[in-house]
Amino acid sequence: MSTAERLAGQQYAMILRRDLARLPGLYAPDAAYTIPGATLRPTELPAFLRTWTGAFPDLRADVIGRVETAGGLALEQRLTGTHTGVLHTPLGTVAPTGRTVSWDVVDVVRARRGRIVAWRSYFDWGQFYLSLGVQLSGFSRQLRHEPLAVAA
Repeated sequence: MSTAERLAGQQYAMILRRDLARLPGLYAPDAAYTIPGATLRPTELPAFLRTWTGAFPDLRADVIGRVETAGGLALEQRLTGTHTGVLHTPLGTVAPTGRTVSWDVVDVVRARRGRIVAWRSYFDWGQFYLSLGVQLSGFSRQLRHEPLAVAA
């Protein structure tokens, strides 16, 4: 098992146990955690991930595939959870919808000297918002939580 795979496994386990305060210890001090629309320092991770675990208290991850390199790991997974809490995103705040949703994520993790130096999480915000029933209005950062109109 590579260092990146071991560290990624530790991070996923910590998130699922809601042991978020210790996450920065997995990262090099100058590391970056990036999702579409935001880049965070390791010290910002606990608060950021608390919004996801609070919004989806039953969140789970199912691994679809993985690719390892000498210094890293790419992990494809499907996240599933019921949206029962407020979610704060780079595009705005989404009130609880009560929907159980799934979305696909690819995490690319790079490690060096026993620490994560970069974590990039790729997913489609559009797919995610549609699954919640959220309609984006133009390109503003304000989200409207309204059911999508479905053509008959």
